[in-house]
Amino acid sequence: MEREHAVRLLAVCLALPSLVYYILMGSDNSTVRYHPLPTEQSSPSPPAVDSCATCDLEFDIDVGGVRADDPDELWWSDWEKVQRSRREALAHGCKHHKNLRGKSFFKLVTNRRYLYNLVIDDRHRTVYCYVPKVACTNWKRMMMILSGRTNKTDPLAIRSYVPHVEGVLPRLSSSRMTSSLLHHKLRTYTKFLFVRHPVERLVSAYRNKLVINSTSAADFKRRYGVKILKKFRKGDAVQNISKTGHGVTFAEFVSYLIEKRHDSPQSMNEHWAPYVELCHPCFIKYNIIGKYETLEEDAEYVLRKIGAPPKLHFPPLVTSKTTALVESHMNTLTPALRKKLYDAYRLDFKLFGYDYVREKDYVTQENGSSYLTQMPSNYANWSLDQFPKQTIHPGSSVRLVSAASEQQAQLLYAKV
Repeated sequence: MEREHAVRLLAVCLALPSLVYYILMGSDNSTVRYHPLPTEQSSPSPPAVDSCATCDLEFDIDVGGVRADDPDELWWSDWEKVQRSRREALAHGCKHHKNLRGKSFFKLVTNRRYLYNLVIDDRHRTVYCYVPKVACTNWKRMMMILSGRTNKTDPLAIRSYVPHVEGVLPRLSSSRMTSSLLHHKLRTYTKFLFVRHPVERLVSAYRNKLVINSTSAADFKRRYGVKILKKFRKGDAVQNISKTGHGVTFAEFVSYLIEKRHDSPQSMNEHWAPYVELCHPCFIKYNIIGKYETLEEDAEYVLRKIGAPPKLHFPPLVTSKTTALVESHMNTLTPALRKKLYDAYRLDFKLFGYDYVREKDYVTQENGSSYLTQMPSNYANWSLDQFPKQTIHPGSSVRLVSAASEQQAQLLYAKV
């Protein structure tokens, strides 16, 4: 008898926690508040579909179960597909390009100087590889806020020079963590980088560091301008080289880059070093590949993916004037110099889906004008300003099909 009572008492004790749990859950009428975009830590399930015969007609349910009238869900789904496509293109490019100078993931971890451009945020388990001239000042501001390196909540309230001061942001190259811990974080943290068209980035770097008058430019002119002029200035002009390093032409700058890339690529200044030397995308598996051409969308994607505060947003995009200047700068280069420039940055073009119009693509006519014999495979990502005026064959038709933005349009090229 006593044994039977003991068994019953044990059963009640075991059932009591579950009973309390269901009572509490049943009385909770609070509304679930989803983040505007899902995060990696807590992704909400797709909205439930009412069980009625006409729901799919009324709300246009897609194959993934996401309601098409929910822009946040559709936006997130679309950009997941974009990111997957970029990662696959990168992986394919790395697999088919052997000219990677003997690097490996193990070498990066053991020789940390290669990781100088990677900054870390342990709060959000994030690693960002910054690339100068690709919105890196604003991204460093964001990383300061995310990692708690500033009390400010508005990135634009941080002075532009502050994020670049050595020691402000924790770098993987200067970290004291053990190799095994560094290896673990590089494998498990969310890693992202931002790139832009390689030629546009070089034009931006040239103008910002060797043309304009600023304190930063003055320093670059003394450190690099004088050296470039002494090496590549020809003729009588050699006698008139400025001690300030002012007056470097774009052709001279490109000649310097080509020589430096060939002789000592790892010693190139970060403002014009290739992406493959700064971020090592073939050895570090990046979760997110952002592009300057889609900066606003990609930035929001990154912030929501890593679980950033809902009110923290990337600063408004200021339209770059560089795109409109690319053609005029490239026209100052000889055909041979253009080809060497492409060869020097070939991996940056290939791995991230950018095209470069090489001289062999042009045909010169009797009147001196030229046209493009074939459109680049990635022309959908080009802005209209990136197409020279005489690139379309007179016997061809070009029509606008769709526009990703006001500045960009997809072009079709077809012989008539």
